[in-house]
Amino acid sequence: MAVRSSSLKNHFGKSKNLSAPRPLLSKKDENNLTKRQLEALNELENLIKTGVPDLTMSQIANKLKVSLRTLYELAPSKEELVLIAVDRLLFKIGKEAQNSIDSNDSPLTQLKKYLNITTKALHPTTLAFSRDFSELKGAKELVDAHENFVIAFTQNLLKEAIKEKEIRDVDTAAFAHVLAGLGRDFNRQYANSSFKEDPASTAMAISEIIFIGLEKKTHVLSLNKEQIYE
Repeated sequence: MAVRSSSLKNHFGKSKNLSAPRPLLSKKDENNLTKRQLEALNELENLIKTGVPDLTMSQIANKLKVSLRTLYELAPSKEELVLIAVDRLLFKIGKEAQNSIDSNDSPLTQLKKYLNITTKALHPTTLAFSRDFSELKGAKELVDAHENFVIAFTQNLLKEAIKEKEIRDVDTAAFAHVLAGLGRDFNRQYANSSFKEDPASTAMAISEIIFIGLEKKTHVLSLNKEQIYE
């Protein structure tokens, strides 16, 4: 049942299109989990938010009140166990974000609802977790795979919003990268910054300003260096 290194390598694949990343724990494997194993994974999702820097597999097992064998049946190491838990969290967030969209809403409204969920998902993440997770082998690739899907989804909705004349005609690829990546970028810098707000709140505030600019009917003036520094 444990997820091996080969599974980690095959997880990411090509994620620049709209294909969702493959889960580390396949649907088949998850369906074969015992009730206690599934409960342990769900409880681990809450535990990792507080950080697990110095915890061994034995200590994690004690905190989750499961046997060490139960954890090793899920993954061969603490690192891969954490990756599986984070992966499941990201899939849950993605599903919640897509479920928040009403097909009767305009593309722009759909996009705002979608990004509201994906960005606010950062809020409960602690600095300890962000620091610990970023140091795990495979963590960047995992997050990149999920973020690339969010970027592609965002770009599609931006294109639809342009067609519906809800926003100005802009470089959708560039704006999708900015909008989808704000939360992660601010979360990455948060530990060593003087930001007044948490990463999610900061990202949401900037997103609102970007949307105001996109919805303006007037053209943005191009300034040359002389005008900028006058």
